[in-house]
Amino acid sequence: MGLTGGIGSGKSTALAYLRELGAATISSDDIVHGLYSAPEVVDRIRERFGDAVDDGAGGISRPALAGIVFADAAQLRWLEDLLHPFVRTAVAEWVERQQRARPRPVLIVVEVPLLFETGFDRWFDHVMLITAPGDVRRKRVAAKLTDSEFRRRLAQQMPEDEKARRSDFVFDNSGSRRKLREFVGQIVASILAGDVPAADDGGDTA
Repeated sequence: MGLTGGIGSGKSTALAYLRELGAATISSDDIVHGLYSAPEVVDRIRERFGDAVDDGAGGISRPALAGIVFADAAQLRWLEDLLHPFVRTAVAEWVERQQRARPRPVLIVVEVPLLFETGFDRWFDHVMLITAPGDVRRKRVAAKLTDSEFRRRLAQQMPEDEKARRSDFVFDNSGSRRKLREFVGQIVASILAGDVPAADDGGDTA
């Protein structure tokens, strides 16, 4: 299953609940963070942005890089074109390992913030969207992002109503964590019971 949601939606919390219920989980953001210390990726990023993104320890400063790419759509596209093939390969290899595991996990879940924007949704039998009103999400990330940074990141993402239209399961996470946990549990139970048909659009991994 693919899990997605906009910044501040609570998708990482949903991923943690899925893990508690026995799902094997991975976050594409974690994969990307690891890539920022991979020599072949570090070299390409430094060639393009120079010392401005050096973290002083041989890697890439994620805050410095984010400050550049989220202010320039062309730079963001360049970075995504660099990283996405690595991410896809890492996810495919991880999913294959989970499918071979014995006992097999009750569910295999990949969290991808830009699931629809990158076409990643076609990989999965089901897609879960965690959403919330913009003002709620803004408050949740107030300590991390300024208003302008938050708006710039929103501008890079597909509108929430379009994501909802293309998702199998949608949860408005503007309430309590307990309600989110209950929703996640209900969806897992439905999938395991076979009450939810798998997508027929080519999804073949999880």
